[in-house]
Amino acid sequence: MNITKWIASIITILVLGVINYGLALLLDTHFIDLSFVLGLAAAVTIKFFNSSGGYSSRSLDLRVQSQTGVKQTTVEKKFTPSASFYTAIAYGAVGLVAIFVIYRDYFIG
Repeated sequence: MNITKWIASIITILVLGVINYGLALLLDTHFIDLSFVLGLAAAVTIKFFNSSGGYSSRSLDLRVQSQTGVKQTTVEKKFTPSASFYTAIAYGAVGLVAIFVIYRDYFIG
């Protein structure tokens, strides 16, 4: 793993941590309670904005085609996961494990 991927991962963890802390203060809840949902939401957001040929691209192509009459070539839907995407998934997974560990008495009964 090269240095840029490490830097992207560290920045992703810092941004997720700050957002998680801010939401925990705002919603008056525990930090760990939001970590899984935030990690999942971040991964979905990263995937949505880093993929090509998805819904927004097709919508724009159809709009341009209807205005110009020129058929656009279709772009195959493609997503290449980045270090930030994997970091967001790991953040959510660690959060989920921490939730199960902290609340194990509640889950086990």
